Amino acid sequence: MKKLYILILLMVMATVAHAQRIQVVDTDGLPIAAVCVTNENGALVGTTDSEGWLDDVNGQKHLYFSHVAFAATNIDTDNITDGRVVMKDANYELSELVVKPKELLYVQTYFRCIYVCEDGPIYFRAGVVDNTYEIAKKKISTKTRSVSKGASGFLRFVLSTLVGKYIDEWAAIDTLTNYNRIIADAQKGALVITEDASGRRMVSDTISLLGYISDDLEASQRTTHFDKWTYRDHKKATERAAKEAATGKKQKEKTKKFKANHGYYEVYNIDENGRSRIDDLVMKQALVTGHFERTEQDYVILFETYTIKRDYIDKKEFKQTRKENQVDMDINELRRLEQVNHIPPLSPNLRAAVDELFKKDLDK
Repeated sequence: MKKLYILILLMVMATVAHAQRIQVVDTDGLPIAAVCVTNENGALVGTTDSEGWLDDVNGQKHLYFSHVAFAATNIDTDNITDGRVVMKDANYELSELVVKPKELLYVQTYFRCIYVCEDGPIYFRAGVVDNTYEIAKKKISTKTRSVSKGASGFLRFVLSTLVGKYIDEWAAIDTLTNYNRIIADAQKGALVITEDASGRRMVSDTISLLGYISDDLEASQRTTHFDKWTYRDHKKATERAAKEAATGKKQKEKTKKFKANHGYYEVYNIDENGRSRIDDLVMKQALVTGHFERTEQDYVILFETYTIKRDYIDKKEFKQTRKENQVDMDINELRRLEQVNHIPPLSPNLRAAVDELFKKDLDK
């Protein structure tokens, strides 16, 4: 029996020794949430939580880190000191916009979406959205040109049919930022905003921390991170508990076929009063992390959007712009757009895996 206890103890120690917990931070030492971590084959390792932690690198020797606002980073796990990985800013900025007395505000955004599972990327979609904001009517119109590829033709058809429209819509500009939604919920009492020692505003609900708001007045930018799906789940749990308390009956909880979290991350230019317009969007990211119960597979869907052009134009100029934009979208055009507009590239392993999906097109 004694030998059995020793054997079990050794197995537990081996498991603990194998697990390697890391924290991803910026150059100021602040944690980076919603970082997608993959291995050298582009397969999913995990994502960081609101404090930048990844609980286990799963024995991987080489890790690649992707985030919309930071330069793609790769590192050997043997070279990680103090359990910390530092990511540098992508240094992606908008050029100055001159306000003109014209009827339309034109904003062009570039987006890309990667569906990554434990086997690597299985779906990729990218393109541009021509956004026009009619100032007098306060109305946004969009026109999207995109291209997509899947690990199989059937997968591409299913995902493009089911979610392609929503990806395109999410890549458009919005009159209401996530920051404004958070402030509105805080005013209603659904969220609590407090400040930490570093000056970040922490956003919490009745259960846990859900994100941060950081204003960098020197750079005139506001960064907002918020875990929307966890907030929604917490809200449902609170409402269910209130019904149980009021009725004395146990409320039925809906069973899910998959678990998911949805972290939003956005960067807006702000003025000296902390205000921003819809054309002030610099970049945004949505990171959907989930686990399919039936297949026991973890997955990540990474959305990234960057503003690449802004101008005040009239309807005649807009027609000419639309005419100039009528270029067939393919992988080579995507690469050209990324290069011309200085969009931070994907990490080398993800780019190689995406290129593998487009291999026939690249060989042409």
